[in-house]
Amino acid sequence: MSEKYQPPAGPPPNRSTNQHHVQFAGSPPSGRSEIASNYPFRNAHASSSQGQHPSESDAPPAYEAPPGPPPSWHSEKKQQPDSEYLPPPGPPPSHMNKTKEYIAPPGPPPSHSAASEPEPPPYDPWMSVPDNALLPPPPSIKDARSPTANATWDDAARAHAWTNQNPLWRPQQHSPQTFTRIASGRIGLTAPPNTKNIHLEANLGGATVQTSPKCSDTIFLSDLPLYTAQTGTPKKIYFELKVVSMGHIDRNTGESNAGIAIGFLAPPYPAWRLPGWERSSIGVHGDDGRRYVDDSEGGIDFVSAFRAGDVVGIGMMLSPPQFAGGKSGAEVFFTRNGKKEGGFNLHEERDSAEEGGDVTGLEGRNDILAAVGCFGGVEFEVRFRKEEWKFRP
Repeated sequence: MSEKYQPPAGPPPNRSTNQHHVQFAGSPPSGRSEIASNYPFRNAHASSSQGQHPSESDAPPAYEAPPGPPPSWHSEKKQQPDSEYLPPPGPPPSHMNKTKEYIAPPGPPPSHSAASEPEPPPYDPWMSVPDNALLPPPPSIKDARSPTANATWDDAARAHAWTNQNPLWRPQQHSPQTFTRIASGRIGLTAPPNTKNIHLEANLGGATVQTSPKCSDTIFLSDLPLYTAQTGTPKKIYFELKVVSMGHIDRNTGESNAGIAIGFLAPPYPAWRLPGWERSSIGVHGDDGRRYVDDSEGGIDFVSAFRAGDVVGIGMMLSPPQFAGGKSGAEVFFTRNGKKEGGFNLHEERDSAEEGGDVTGLEGRNDILAAVGCFGGVEFEVRFRKEEWKFRP
């Protein structure tokens, strides 16, 4: 009987003496060596801390990885180009804190307001006229009249004093919307505030006016200028008026109990005076057919009197001076039923002994309004749209 076999000392022949089992702290138990070999920080730590491969050491000590990510994670982040990094969505924490502490006031920032010009206020031909000037003057004690006008000398004296106290308006800044309305003829007609004995139906393009026999001298103005000094270029302006009714002439006195006048003026203007009677205004009067240029006395014979059914128009070709001290040009023309009937130059020589004749505001340096005056019981239609004109400028 053979003796019991005892294996020789040492590892069996099929085991390599160079292989060592390294047990890390926290390593998986026996039977899970494949999972342990995939542990991402295992070999990286051994090579970086000891400077050699685990197989080169006979007995590496047990190792416990420090908390947190390895140093290589930070270095990889730093090596990434800026274009690959996307910040988290939303504002940074500092922005959120400031938002809670500060709330911007409503509206655009001050720099935005300063950069853009404010929108001009709506145009109002009566905006700077004193309240006491909007009403017709009280009846005059005198009954003296000018040769062809129905107004008293007292009315004229009050108007002269008023214009001396109220200088011409400077050219105003107009919005693009205003220029669009002017170019398309979408202009209305306005009456002085608190005016009595009139009925006005205005629209964007004209107006219809009816007055009672008790209507005193009254002037109506366009709600926008037909000519704006802001442009500074030559321009022709024009509008028409259809006479529906205009009273009659007294055979004994030769005066009419009603009348209509058509013209232009530079504002402001006294509300109780017809166009052509005061400074910077011209007018053709239908009761006598005369033209008036800042003339309170008698005017100049020009055309025949207006008749019911007539369509009369007035126009002016303005050529403002192109340089300081230069001359301006202003040619005025009158039409009846679609045809030119007369014209004159605004700068025609006048008798030096005569008062008036001030046309400063009509030379292209000021805004110019359409003006229609009347007294007594009349009815007329004003037309600013060129599509409705009988005359073709």
